[in-house]
Amino acid sequence: METVWGQDDVAMFRQEESLDDEIGVLSDETTELGLYAEEIFKNASAALYPNAAEAAQFAIETERVCAQIYRSIHQAALTLLAVHMPAGDQLRRIVELQQIAAEFARIADDGRQIAEHALWLGGNTEMELARISGNDSGMTLLVQMLKQTYVEVRGCVMVTTLRGSAMARRLVMEDAELDQCFLAFKRMIEVAIGAFPRNAARLQRLLLIGVCLEDIGNRVVAICRTLLYESPQATM
Repeated sequence: METVWGQDDVAMFRQEESLDDEIGVLSDETTELGLYAEEIFKNASAALYPNAAEAAQFAIETERVCAQIYRSIHQAALTLLAVHMPAGDQLRRIVELQQIAAEFARIADDGRQIAEHALWLGGNTEMELARISGNDSGMTLLVQMLKQTYVEVRGCVMVTTLRGSAMARRLVMEDAELDQCFLAFKRMIEVAIGAFPRNAARLQRLLLIGVCLEDIGNRVVAICRTLLYESPQATM
């Protein structure tokens, strides 16, 4: 039996098709925001080493771009919700992208803060850590944190693009390693502050770098959990 399409049916189909296209644009912009956040983190990390002030400035300036992109995504999502009044999977996808974009913006902001701390330390991060640990163990711990954080940020961008649940679950589990490194780093800095109170200002900067790295891991976990979320109705 041949289906007869009325004008209302055609209009509804075109509206849904238009909404899908607009969600696709929103998704691409969110991925772009994630890539910017990744670049900010890489340059902020480089700024912790000597003669890398340019990398720090790049990270700081790029974070402003990320803030603008996030505001655009947030406003576009609100407009889609108001104009189309979506339901079901379309509603979930818009809200999902809105939440992911917010977390990417926070990752970018953490990267900016790392770059600012690095500028304040003047590229002497390794020297400061060697001074308090007596060897290279402090810098080794920081490098381990930087590497793990980059793995998580890079994986998070891929997860957002591919919406891969297996990779998302793995990233959530791997964040425990970053948490353990941060706790060890925090203990080391706190002991050093007690031993060298005159250097407290510089040591606090090092601690804040660790705090930013740990927070980036938390943002990655939040994105993964957003992608993995299933409503109670879906699991019944």
